[in-house]
Amino acid sequence: MYIFSKQDLEVLPREKTKTSSLEEPVIICRNCNFQITRPSCQIQKDGSFSHTFANPHGHVFEIGCFDSAPGCASASPVSSEFTWFRGYDWKIVICHGCETHLGWIFIPYPNGDLSSGQSWFFGLILDKLIFP
Repeated sequence: MYIFSKQDLEVLPREKTKTSSLEEPVIICRNCNFQITRPSCQIQKDGSFSHTFANPHGHVFEIGCFDSAPGCASASPVSSEFTWFRGYDWKIVICHGCETHLGWIFIPYPNGDLSSGQSWFFGLILDKLIFP
């Protein structure tokens, strides 16, 4: 279990504001109802939106991939250990509202080098989110 203070959080890049005559539905944190992302931010990685992975401790996670999650904050250093996506490092992300662990941001290796044409993305734990 990780414990973080507000000073430990790194604010992640937010998506550009889109103007629309209709309010787009949002995906919220199951714990505190904070707005995390939008259905329109769902993307496919390795041919699928959702993936099921186990970490080295045997905890199984079903994650969904998103290109933006402005309701998340980074809460760990970059790591390349046990990455689930080849060519990516990762950082833990938490809810900006309640600091619940929501998943990971995957950053092209090495440490954010975007020259490969890959871009960062979020892998969010699906059962920690409420979809519209």
